[in-house]
Amino acid sequence: MNTIDVRDYEVEINGKIIKFPASCQELIEALGEPRIVGDGEKASYIYDELGISFDNGSPVYLKKNKGFVDKYHLVTYCTIYVCDESCLSGEHAKKPYQGTVTFFGKPWESYNPAYGQQQAVWRNGDDWCFSHIGVIMRGNPDARNYENEKINKTIYLSFKPERPKSTENYNIVETDEQCLMFDNFNFKLAVIQELMYEQEVLKPYFDIYDYLKFKKSKANTESLKNVKPAVDFFKNLKIPLSLAEKVEKITMDGGNEIYMNICPAWDGEDDRFDLDEVTAEELKQFPNLKKMTVMSKSIKTIQKIGDKIGIKIGSL
Repeated sequence: MNTIDVRDYEVEINGKIIKFPASCQELIEALGEPRIVGDGEKASYIYDELGISFDNGSPVYLKKNKGFVDKYHLVTYCTIYVCDESCLSGEHAKKPYQGTVTFFGKPWESYNPAYGQQQAVWRNGDDWCFSHIGVIMRGNPDARNYENEKINKTIYLSFKPERPKSTENYNIVETDEQCLMFDNFNFKLAVIQELMYEQEVLKPYFDIYDYLKFKKSKANTESLKNVKPAVDFFKNLKIPLSLAEKVEKITMDGGNEIYMNICPAWDGEDDRFDLDEVTAEELKQFPNLKKMTVMSKSIKTIQKIGDKIGIKIGSL
C-alpha cells in the first residue's frame, strides 16, 4: 500500500523525500519519470500510476516570501487524487491514489481537531506550530476522511514559505570615506552582486520586499519592468574604496540576486543588464580582480579592455 507523510517543508512518498520547493530533476530522482503537461512555470508533473501530480508555482511568490532557490526549483504544489471525478481529465492522474496519507505521522484528525482544513499543525515541545505546507481536502462532505486507514478524499498540498522579519536599516548614511566611481551602472550592479550577495560585506543586504516595507512604499513587483525604488537605491548606494581589494572575480548570471531584487519577475531573456560598456578606469579600481564572466553583446570589446590590464573576461 502507498504511504504519504506530510511534514513541515516536505512530503515523504513511499519512503522518498520531496522537499519544497522541488525541481523536476528531484522528482525524477525520487519517483521516476513523470508525464509532463505544459512547460516552464505552468508545467505539471503527473504520476498516473501513483495518482499524484506536482505543479510549478510562481517564482515571484517564492521570492516575495524568501522561498526562492533558483529557476529550476519551482514545484510548490502536490495533488493526491482520490475521488473518481478528479481523475477524468488529461491534466490529472489517470488512476486514483490508493493508500494512507498522514501528517507528521498521524491521521489528519489527530493534529487538526480545531484547525479546519487549512494547514497541518505539529508539536514543537509544548507549542503547536503551523506547517509550511497548506492542506485542503475535497470530497463528499458527509464522507469520512479515512476508510479502512486509506485516505478517502482528494488532497491539495501547497508550499507556504514564511518570510522572516527583516532587521536591515535601509537608510543610506553619508560617509567621508573615499568611494568607488562608476561610469556604467550595469558594472556597478555586477560589483554589488559580488560584495553584497556573494561575500555579504556590503551593507545593507538589499531585499526589495523588505525595502518597500521599510520605506512604507508601494511598487509593482510583478511587472516585467525594473522596480524604480530598487534602481534608485542602487544608483545612490556608495561602495567604500576599501572593499575594492575583496573583489577577485565577478560572475554575471541571469539568476543573480541583484537582478531579482530589481525586477523579481524578470525571466533573464532580455539584455537589460548586459555589460556592453566598461572603462579601464573602472576596472583598475579593483587590484585583485583577475576574472570576469559577463553577459554581453560586445564581449570582444570588453575583452580587449580587460586584456590590457590583466583581467580575463569571458561570456556565459
